[in-house]
Amino acid sequence: MHSTTPTHFAPLAVAALLMTGCTVLGTAPDVTVLRAPADAKLPQVAIDDTGTLHLVYYMGSMTSGDLFHVTRAPDATDWSAPQQVNSQPHSVTGVGPIDGGQIAIDPDGRLHVTWFHNDPMRFYYTRSDGAGGFETQQVLSVKDEGGVESGPTVTADGDGNVYVFWHADAVEDARRRVYMAVSRNDGALFELPRAVSPEAEGACGCCGLRAVTDEAGAVHVSYRGAGDNIHRGMRLLTTADQGRTFGDQLIQPWEVGACPVASTTLGAGPDGTTVAWETEGQVYLAGIDRLDAPVSPPGAAQFRRKNPAVAVNDRGDTLLAWGDGPGWRSGGSLHWQLFDRGGRPNGEEGSGIEPIPASSVPTAVTRSDGSFVIVF
Repeated sequence: MHSTTPTHFAPLAVAALLMTGCTVLGTAPDVTVLRAPADAKLPQVAIDDTGTLHLVYYMGSMTSGDLFHVTRAPDATDWSAPQQVNSQPHSVTGVGPIDGGQIAIDPDGRLHVTWFHNDPMRFYYTRSDGAGGFETQQVLSVKDEGGVESGPTVTADGDGNVYVFWHADAVEDARRRVYMAVSRNDGALFELPRAVSPEAEGACGCCGLRAVTDEAGAVHVSYRGAGDNIHRGMRLLTTADQGRTFGDQLIQPWEVGACPVASTTLGAGPDGTTVAWETEGQVYLAGIDRLDAPVSPPGAAQFRRKNPAVAVNDRGDTLLAWGDGPGWRSGGSLHWQLFDRGGRPNGEEGSGIEPIPASSVPTAVTRSDGSFVIVF
């Protein structure tokens, strides 16, 4: 049964812990689990300075649908009435789990949303209009983006820069590139897109990518490469000069001759940025300055651990949530693990009562009090 009632997991909430099989010990932060609105897929959550949650999600067929935005204030018991994000009806692709929409909130509270549609192959962007709605969607593509299977990602800094990244090109994965379109005026106008990843590393065509801006203003982009169509390890692009130059490094190798349909997320925290990803059915996380020391949740997958979502609070606690299910279409069962600042598991693994919808993913944020929220 679908429910919008939040489930809270606190150290003393014994009844809730018994219901979910989760045990939280010591000073572990609270975890609240929320369901997205009925029939929603591919939710992505962000939180503003007032503590209000902003959720963008997909509804429609796999190839044509719409994005909707809802909010949930800290004292609210349900989501707000949905508002359509895309101004052109049925202009969003939502096959899942690596498309749908992505959302970012800049320091002024403006929302930035990006997505793609495959008829024709185009990347789109819109932003909140300051009056409770969204502006007319912009086309960021300058050509038919043949071969697109993965949605774009967006992040914004405090200097008016809005960055949208995607990978494309109607060629084999080994020759694909990650592209960036950047706005220098809060999303009003964008520069022409340009390739920012090394040509030799390729880009896995049906794997996700994600961007985040850290407290120093550096932008990080995690993506899956495809060198020689075999070297499909996770990679990290970083720019410290507002997108003018990029460095690229390997996060973890994965030698596989086919696209694994795998996703990734990033979370900014007091010790820097943390990246989460999947390799061979296991989910990992690592600080970007400690990529040689990744950690995984204890135990083993029932099927395949995938679609990780990471969030980091102000004291350095980290939440990693993921799905466990067969194949790429299964959302699987919801699980999560807390880690302390040193990367050690804090308490036992948590699990949800209801499964993640097919082709969908979990998403997570942290509140100002250090607690975490998972939406699925």
